[in-house]
Amino acid sequence: MRLRIRHAEGMATLSDVKQEDTVSMLKDAIRNAISLDATRDIQISGGYPPKPFNDMKMDLKNAGLRDGDTLNIKLVDTPTPQQQQPSSTTNDSTPSGTLKALKEGSVQTVNGVLQLRLIIPCFNVGYVLRRDTTISLELRQDKYMQWIQKPNSWGGAIELAIFSAYFGVEIDSIDVQTGRIDKFGEGSFNERVLIVYSGIHYDALALTPTIDSPPDFDQTRFSVGENSILDAAKQLVDGLRKSHKFTDIANFTLKCEQCSTGLKGEKGKVDLDQTVDIFN
Repeated sequence: MRLRIRHAEGMATLSDVKQEDTVSMLKDAIRNAISLDATRDIQISGGYPPKPFNDMKMDLKNAGLRDGDTLNIKLVDTPTPQQQQPSSTTNDSTPSGTLKALKEGSVQTVNGVLQLRLIIPCFNVGYVLRRDTTISLELRQDKYMQWIQKPNSWGGAIELAIFSAYFGVEIDSIDVQTGRIDKFGEGSFNERVLIVYSGIHYDALALTPTIDSPPDFDQTRFSVGENSILDAAKQLVDGLRKSHKFTDIANFTLKCEQCSTGLKGEKGKVDLDQTVDIFN
């Protein structure tokens, strides 16, 4: 059985794993594959959304692993007495210095690289929920009323709240312009997904082993207790804001190509859209 391994330093492949092997044996094989010191512990998670394998005596067949599966590996350090002393951070935030901006839209974390994934604007929310770029079309047909089925209609807070309840996951939307985080389903679920709002549409955030890893290795669901991911997302968005990668919907200007009318902000666009609907 072949298993793909993704970790903070990159990717690896195990090609001689047997279904009757235990999770403990798998951990040893992974340590050897990534040249990890025997004193360092690791946490293995797999499936979708990723779930940790905590029973070291369970065989891989009963753990649900199959040939070709991808596993996420997280280093778990045993804190020393010095490390257990209170730090300057609060609310389980990431310690200073463990996050590093690599390039615009990418932040290095202890477990990989958090990246902005620009799929297709109307597919990004579906991507973080199910890693499926076709789900938005499905939801528009089955769960929305006539208005949202129009190709020029875009969802917002109401739709994100619906998605949160439907998929059983907290959705954290970070506004690039203000840095505000809107949490849909907060306190109701054990996992969260992250999206970035640019003022026009939502973009996906995904954790990947390296900055150039393909989307096949993306992780888009995270434990709500994993605050380091949220800290990395804030830093990533701070970089986008400094580069002005957002649209100020209250003050942007448009010009109608048909009537040459000058428009300001989202209200001007809405007024024009309503006028067009009347004459269509």
